[in-house]
Amino acid sequence: MALREPAASVVESVDDDRAVTLLESIYEHDLPPAVQDLVSEYQNFEEARSTFLWKWIHHLAPKNVMPFVDESYREAIAVDNTILVIFVTVLDDLIEKHRDFRTFDAITGLIRLNGWNDSAALGRSLELADGSGRGPPRVDEPYAAFAVRVWETLLDRLERAPKFDEYAPLFRFDVGQVVTSIEYSRLAIDRPELATVDDLGRYESHNMGMHSFLDIDLMHTAPEYRNHLSVLREAVEIAQQMARIGNWLSTWEREVYEGDVSSGVVVSAVERDIVGVEELPDPADPDPETASEVIERINEHDLETEFLSRWNDKYRRLVALDRTVDEIDIGPFIDGTEEVLRYHLASQWFN
Repeated sequence: MALREPAASVVESVDDDRAVTLLESIYEHDLPPAVQDLVSEYQNFEEARSTFLWKWIHHLAPKNVMPFVDESYREAIAVDNTILVIFVTVLDDLIEKHRDFRTFDAITGLIRLNGWNDSAALGRSLELADGSGRGPPRVDEPYAAFAVRVWETLLDRLERAPKFDEYAPLFRFDVGQVVTSIEYSRLAIDRPELATVDDLGRYESHNMGMHSFLDIDLMHTAPEYRNHLSVLREAVEIAQQMARIGNWLSTWEREVYEGDVSSGVVVSAVERDIVGVEELPDPADPDPETASEVIERINEHDLETEFLSRWNDKYRRLVALDRTVDEIDIGPFIDGTEEVLRYHLASQWFN
């Protein structure tokens, strides 16, 4: 029996009424205190993202949890994943919105230095100029302090997990890949002629953080899954790229108006000479008319349908992978990829 085309089924299921229902479920979602606390503080920063984003992340977090995780840990993991996304967003904002590379580099020292869970190590990386012009340029102290609080809150929670020590090194590595993805996004925005769709899949898709989510799952799992780690990471890598496609489809038009041309849809259009690099809006001062012309040209070539086809190909790989392993049932995780796409497509109606 031929495998059904899940992307087509998802698209057909998201009409106006369904989109409204899905998005209302996010608007009405209540954030737990541990998340709301951090979100309230984050909202004080200039150009902070809306509370809707955090409701979205926490509401959909259970879809990214592996089926073998014990029910008693699932609520905590949803909080952990959301806090991690807050930390990643702080870094993303520094690069994309504020172009503050000094503060970005200082904060990422939390992950990249050997003292990645050591506040004193961060303190050393946040050394301030002495006012004479001889020292390093100042970092954004309030922003850095908030990032520290978010990171330490996350680590304090994760250290209570039964297998934190076992998977902490992998978690550190995977969060480091998220940092690299943010740096690649900035490259794609500033120098779109250097970006490729393959590189987006290789580097930028890590912005979805799903490998780190898996690490958190494994920290909270009593059975031993190290013998299946390669299969689990392969499944997560595929699902992460699927989630990135959904994100591209739901945000690329809005981002073009904002001068962000790092979406796979736009990069693909540039690679295929549908749009010239010189025709893209200026990231520093995007012109709405220029952006509109770019969007119209891309839509004429129906690249969104091509990316949905890519999503289907990856879905098939996930199903095939699931059939190769008897000891682990990732079926519910695969179902979750459909639901995540559904929510992304619903948000298209309101971008």
